[in-house]
Amino acid sequence: MTGAPRLLLDERIRADGQVARSWARRGADRLALEDDEGASGELSIVAVDRVMTRYGRPLEPGIAPDGDRLELDGGFALVRMRFHALVDATGRDYLVWHRPDGEPLAVLATHATAALRYLTLRLAGERGVDPG
Repeated sequence: MTGAPRLLLDERIRADGQVARSWARRGADRLALEDDEGASGELSIVAVDRVMTRYGRPLEPGIAPDGDRLELDGGFALVRMRFHALVDATGRDYLVWHRPDGEPLAVLATHATAALRYLTLRLAGERGVDPG
């Protein structure tokens, strides 16, 4: 798929039963994160790369990372794909990190989004900025 202006990262059910979504969009050399719950912030591409490199694993041979794609500066891209592994009862959502100098890395969307949200909120707190 072609690059979208905004990429759905994750959906989760809040305590009140409502669905909350986390989104990413391209910023100037950054990844901007937005949350239905009001939190927002930006991370450098370097920070996103470190998170995805830390938690990501190479795709199994033969798996094409097809899905919605967010193109980022420096030849990086983030793709959200659904994959149904043989060991899973149903398909799961993954975020696939494309790097200009390495193979794509996949992370469960819930895990990657939680790490990115945490980092965004933590950086905002250190700067004394209200992320909401």
